[in-house]
Amino acid sequence: MNIHFYSPGYLYLLFGLLPLLALSLFAYWRRRRMLQRFADKDLGQALTPLASGKKYVLRDLALLVAGALMIIVLARPQAISQVDAQDDDKGIEAMICLDISNSMLCQDVAPSRLDFAKRTISRLLERMHSDRVGLIVFAGSAFVQLPITTDLSTAQDFLSDISPSMLSDQGTAIGQAITLARQSFSDRRDLGKSIIVLTDGEDFEETAIQAAKDAAKEGIHINVVGIGSDQGGPIPTAEGNLTDESGNMVVTRFNPDMCQQIADAGAGIFVASSSQATVVKEVEKQLEELPRASISSRVNNGATEAFEPWLWAALVLLILEFFIMGRKNKFLIRHNIFGHEK
Repeated sequence: MNIHFYSPGYLYLLFGLLPLLALSLFAYWRRRRMLQRFADKDLGQALTPLASGKKYVLRDLALLVAGALMIIVLARPQAISQVDAQDDDKGIEAMICLDISNSMLCQDVAPSRLDFAKRTISRLLERMHSDRVGLIVFAGSAFVQLPITTDLSTAQDFLSDISPSMLSDQGTAIGQAITLARQSFSDRRDLGKSIIVLTDGEDFEETAIQAAKDAAKEGIHINVVGIGSDQGGPIPTAEGNLTDESGNMVVTRFNPDMCQQIADAGAGIFVASSSQATVVKEVEKQLEELPRASISSRVNNGATEAFEPWLWAALVLLILEFFIMGRKNKFLIRHNIFGHEK
């Protein structure tokens, strides 16, 4: 097993800690020089018996190391496990694209469109244990929430934290999400590949159909799960139901025609149902028709997020730094526990 970083660009921030380290050492040297100007070593210790310049350096060092560890967390370290191919490890690659625009907060599908979509994805992941799956979220823009991996337990964890607040720009950029999903697949041609889009179909950009056609040309099927009702409903917010500039309540309605067009362009299926079991069954049936191959027959068996040890280490250092005082400990000096000279 080895470690690689999903966002290595953040590691360049480590160089920014070097001037801070130099500044801390310079401050320590300057304090000692100033003290030596007015008193020799013995007199200085007599005047300030509890002063400890080294503890200031130790505190700074703890903060700097904690900062370095947090930068490593931002770079998203991932563990790659190399294993031998197994006959029963055959699967496909799938990228799940989830609409998190504000309209997905509508409650015309219980408990809400977004919660219905998240629960549907969760049930689908439970049935895709031998597949490689990634997760993309989109509204007015799209980004990869989880790179394609076999670690579906991590996918479940990431799924639970998804909310519309993750993206400030509103809209429904399905085309951008499909294009990003295409770029996330491996270059293997022996694996079936599918993009699963969960959306209410509102206000999608015209590029979505062309993006679906481009994906279909590469043998990637676009399956669309439509969420919502024809009657629609208001969009709840913290201040009440969403209103337009005139103060009228905004009503969002499910657009099945748009969803169907994207599915047709992407040579996939369109499913719209208020039953999660029905949606999962139909999508699973389509995925079973795709060619399967050994997931672990190549270099690795997927990426597993490995940031938690670094995050815990940073937390421990921050806690230790809080208890490091800038002076010597009276108890240790009085009892001479470590045998220092009085």
